[in-house]
Amino acid sequence: MDLLSVSLIVAFLAPLLASVVLGLATILLERRPGEAVAYRLTAAGLAVSALADVAAICAVYEVFGPAARASLHGVEVDFGSWLTVGTYTIPVVALVDRVSMAFALLAAFLTSLVAAFSRTYLHREPGFLRFFVLLSLFASGTQLVAWAGALDVMFAGWELMGWSSALYIGFFCERREPVRSSLRAFTTYRLCDVGFLLAMVTTHEFVGSTRLAALQQETIVAPAATPLIAAMFVLAALGKSAQLPFSGWLPRAMEGPTPSSALFYGGLSIHVGLYLVLRVWPVVAASPVVRGATVAIGLATALYATAVARVHPDAKGALAHATLAQVGLILAEIALGFTTLALFHILGHASLRVWQYLRAPNTIHDAHRLGHHAAPPFLAAAPAGLAARSYLAALHRLRLDERIDALLSPVLLLARGLDRLDAAYRRTATLDAPVAEDRR
Repeated sequence: MDLLSVSLIVAFLAPLLASVVLGLATILLERRPGEAVAYRLTAAGLAVSALADVAAICAVYEVFGPAARASLHGVEVDFGSWLTVGTYTIPVVALVDRVSMAFALLAAFLTSLVAAFSRTYLHREPGFLRFFVLLSLFASGTQLVAWAGALDVMFAGWELMGWSSALYIGFFCERREPVRSSLRAFTTYRLCDVGFLLAMVTTHEFVGSTRLAALQQETIVAPAATPLIAAMFVLAALGKSAQLPFSGWLPRAMEGPTPSSALFYGGLSIHVGLYLVLRVWPVVAASPVVRGATVAIGLATALYATAVARVHPDAKGALAHATLAQVGLILAEIALGFTTLALFHILGHASLRVWQYLRAPNTIHDAHRLGHHAAPPFLAAAPAGLAARSYLAALHRLRLDERIDALLSPVLLLARGLDRLDAAYRRTATLDAPVAEDRR
């Protein structure tokens, strides 16, 4: 293998190996590893992964030189096939281009920063070891998503990030509310990830491959299938990036520790849906209807989140909705075709939000208050009745969660009824089995 291939493998495996070793040591050893051992092992995996990212970038520009700089599609590194079933093949391939380089370095830097902060912040916390096991697992997922050259590979990293996110939200599992919030977020992920799976399978059906490089071609799929595939990709991105109408899980996600909130909902996880849209941009660009709908959803989310952030009484909740407003704007930028601007917006916004989240506890302590936001000028100038109604609507987040729950309640009731009928049928079948044997 050449330097580029080895670097890409190490970037993914180093944090994963640290997570596995630390997890097995916690389970199998009679004496659990100390905090210093857990942090050093995690930090070593993250540092090796970051160095591997830098080595991969250097290898690309050294080996391919001006051709790599001029290439818009990047360099593919093929590691063979993961699985072949009939005509369906899951290729293990990496795509090294400007977008993947930027996102991989951002992920490595922010994860290492949060790890260093968490060593002191979570000192003597009962879940200290669990936190760092999940952090390493999440780091592997981000590297897999960043360098993925095929939709199947990206989905594997996508799932690692989703599982880590849900487990972090329910980190304080001794309380009921974090567990319920974790289930809400995980349910939203599952619902929207169906879009990713359908888009992946449909892409293979019409393109013949799930490689991202294949989506760069001018004639991607049949014209009738392009809007459907684009809509499914956008659906997956809406769920992961908490865009309307799937934004209800984001304020609940603040139940997790502050470092995980900074990394997930300020830095990386909240932006990974946008990264997906950037990766499959040729498909989205070929569907004007989906692009228009995406712009509308992004702008609507930005307006909604801005209004909620201005009246939110909690610092982390206000930061979460401020983040959501910027993510909505970035989504609109991508849909309008400003992909380079959106990439720089992601890099700058993620770095700023992580710093604000990590700084939030000290800011609250120094100010001795939860944070206060002045009323927006348009609200202050509005009539008293309209101002009061607008304030209450923003304070209750437009009761969006209640309306979604009411919409889904018939489906849930039907599912519970079918489950009870199935359980009753199984009990009846179990009771009747001995009688049938006696008759024979």
